[in-house]
Amino acid sequence: MANTAYNLYPHGSNHIYHFAEKQGRICGTVWKAETNKKSNYQELYISSNLFTVDDKNYKVSGRVLLRVYGLEPMLEFGDVIAADVYLTEPALPGNFGEFNYREYMKRQKIFLTDSIAINKLETVGHSEKINFFAIIYCIKNKIIENIDKIYKTNPGISLIKAIITGERSEMPQEITDIFQNAGVIHILAISGLHVGVIAAALFFLLNLLPKNITKDEFKYIIIIIILIGYAAMTGFRPSVSRAALMFSTVLLARYFNRPYHIYNSLYLSALIILFCQPLYLFDAGFLLSFSVTFSIVALAPIIEGKISFLPVYLRKLLSVSLSAWIGAAPLSAYFFYKISLISILANIVIVPLIGIILIVALLSTAVSFIFLPAAILIAMCNNFLIEILVTIGQKLSLFPFAYKYMAQPEILSIIIYYAIVLFVFYTLHFWSKYNFAGKRYRFWVIVSCIFVLIAGNLFIPSPLLAVHFINVGQGDCILIQTSEKRNILIDGGGSPYSDFDVGKNIVIPYLRKEGINKIDIMFLTHPDLDHLEGLLPVLEEMRVDLVVDTGLKYQEENYLAFRSLIEEKKNTYYYQTRSGDLIKMSTELEFLILNPPKCSFYWDESDFNNNSIVLKLHYKNTDFLFTGDIEQNAETYLLSNNSLLKSNILKVAHHGSNSSTGESFLNNVEPEIAIISVGKNNFGHPHPDVIKRLEEKCQKVLRTDFNGTILVKTDGNKYHIETLR
Repeated sequence: MANTAYNLYPHGSNHIYHFAEKQGRICGTVWKAETNKKSNYQELYISSNLFTVDDKNYKVSGRVLLRVYGLEPMLEFGDVIAADVYLTEPALPGNFGEFNYREYMKRQKIFLTDSIAINKLETVGHSEKINFFAIIYCIKNKIIENIDKIYKTNPGISLIKAIITGERSEMPQEITDIFQNAGVIHILAISGLHVGVIAAALFFLLNLLPKNITKDEFKYIIIIIILIGYAAMTGFRPSVSRAALMFSTVLLARYFNRPYHIYNSLYLSALIILFCQPLYLFDAGFLLSFSVTFSIVALAPIIEGKISFLPVYLRKLLSVSLSAWIGAAPLSAYFFYKISLISILANIVIVPLIGIILIVALLSTAVSFIFLPAAILIAMCNNFLIEILVTIGQKLSLFPFAYKYMAQPEILSIIIYYAIVLFVFYTLHFWSKYNFAGKRYRFWVIVSCIFVLIAGNLFIPSPLLAVHFINVGQGDCILIQTSEKRNILIDGGGSPYSDFDVGKNIVIPYLRKEGINKIDIMFLTHPDLDHLEGLLPVLEEMRVDLVVDTGLKYQEENYLAFRSLIEEKKNTYYYQTRSGDLIKMSTELEFLILNPPKCSFYWDESDFNNNSIVLKLHYKNTDFLFTGDIEQNAETYLLSNNSLLKSNILKVAHHGSNSSTGESFLNNVEPEIAIISVGKNNFGHPHPDVIKRLEEKCQKVLRTDFNGTILVKTDGNKYHIETLR
C-alpha cells in the first residue's frame, strides 16, 4: 500500500509538478525519444533540471513528456533541450470505460505533459554520460536503423520493429485491426515466445565457444544479463519483463542447482514487477500477460489429457491455444469490448508462423551488422512469410464468427468466471484421476446452476431506462437504452475545427462498451457538424433500423455523406419528422416530437438551430426534454405547447448559449435536473447568465466538460444519476 501511494503522487519540494499550469521554460535531458512519422510528431521523455518562470530560475527534478510536432531536427537519447512550455496534467478520461491516460503516465512517473511546435524547442547540448540506459538506447537505435535498411516496405518493416524492439508506432492501423479481429494481436507484443527464441539463440552461440572458456554457470549469467538488457530496450513492458524474469528464474535455478517450480517463478516475476511499479496491477498488458500464462500453465496439461486421441503436435498446439483463449477472454471483453471466437484456430496456424518469422528476423538483423547484402536477401524471404501471415490473418478476420463485440463485464463477474474455470477444470482433473465417475452428475448440476444464474444476469432485461449523456466535447451525443434492450441515439457529436474523429474514437467505443451492435432509432436533431459528424462512423459500422431528421435542404459535404450512407444501407429506413409526431416504443415509453413546426413560415428553413428536433421522452412518471440547439424563436413557439414542456430532466439547448434557455421557458419546463453537453470552446458556452438561471430553478446542474459522462437511470418513478467525475 505504501509503495502504491508513493508511485501515485510526485514527491519532493523541487518536483516539476509544482509548476503545473505555469508558463515557463524547461531545461532537461532526453531519456527516451519516440517518433510517430504517421502523425509527424516526436514524444520526448525529459528528465527536468531547470525551470524558468517570471525570469526566475528554479532547480527542479522529475519527468515530463513533451509531444513535439515536427520531425526536424530529430531528437535522441542524451540531448539536452530547452523549451517554452505550459505544463498540465495528462487528460482524464471523458467517458465511462475510456482509456485513462493520466493513470498510464503515472506508471511511468510522469505527471505533466505539453504539446509544442518544433520551433518552441532548441537543443543546447548533449550529455556524454555513459550508463546502462545510454548503451541500451544506442543498441536499439542501431537495430532500428538496420531494420530500415533491410526491410524497406510495410507491413514488413513495422512488423519486424514491433516483434524485435517493441516499437509499434509505424504499424498501419489496418494491419493492427486484422490481427485484433483474428484474436492474435498478442503476436505484436514481445512475450515468452520472443524471449525463448532469443535465449535459445544465445545458448546456441555460446555452445559454439570452447568448453574451457564458457562454463554452463557463466553462460547462465551472460544470458540473464542480456535478457534484462533486452527487457530494458523494449521499455520494460510487463509482458517482456514477465518472460525475462521467468526465464532468468529457470537459469538461476540451474546455476544454484535447485529445483524449478513454474508457479513460483510466475508469482515471483509478478511480485518483482509490482514492487517496481504497483500501478501495473491495473495495466491491460500486465493482466493479460499473467492471466494467459497462468491459464496455459494450469489448464493446458488438463486439456491435453482430454484430447489424447489427437496427434501430439496438434494436441499441444490446441491445448495451449484453448487455454490461452480461456484466460484472455474476460479481460479482452473488459478492455477492448471484444472477444475473438476464431483465435483458437488462428493461434494454431499463426503462432508457429510468427515463430519462424521471428527467428528469420533475428537472423537477418544480426547478419545486417556483419554483411548487409546477405541480410537484405534474408529479409526478402521474410517479407514473403510476412505476406502469408497477413493474408492468413485477413482471411480469418473476415469469418462471420471471427469476433463478437460485447458489453464490458463487471470486475466481480470476471472474478467469478475465473473461479468457475478453475473449479471446473480441476474437478474434472481429480475425478478422472481418482475415478469419481459416480458423483459426476452432481458436479454438472452445480455448474449448470451457476451458469444459469450468470446467464440470467446477462440476458434478463433490466427494468430500468438508462440515458447516457456522452462526453463528446463541444457537441451533443445522447444514448438511450430501454428496459427491452432497444437503443436510441440522439446526435453523435463532432469536431468542426479538428481532424479528431469523434465517432470512431468516442461514440463507437462507448456503444461497444455497452454491448451495442445495433441502433434501433437514430435522431439527428439538426445538421451542424458538432451533432452530425459522429453519426457517420456509426452508420458505416453498425446496423441502424430507423434514421429520423428534419429533412431540411443542406448541401454541406458531411450531411450529403450522411444521407448517402442511409440510402446505401438496405435495412435502414429514413423519416422526416415534424411537431406532433409520436413514436411509441411500448405502452409506457414514447417519444413526442415538439419541434420543428409543420409550417415553415415560423422561421427560415436555413435556421438550423431553431429547426432542431425537440423530443420529449415520457417513461411512466418520468420525463426528459431534449432540446437540440434551439434558440429564443423556437422556445417562443414551444411555449404555445406549454402543457407538454414540463419535464424532470432537461438537456439544456445549444450547449448553454445565452440565446437559449430563457426564464419563461424554464418556468414552463420546471426541470429538477439540468444537463449541459459542452466542451472546450471559443463561444463562451455555457454562458454565466444561463448557469445562474438554471441554478435558481433546478436542484442540480451537471456539465459533461466537468462531470464527464452523465448517466441517468430510472424505473419510471424514481431516477438515479451517476457521473464519471
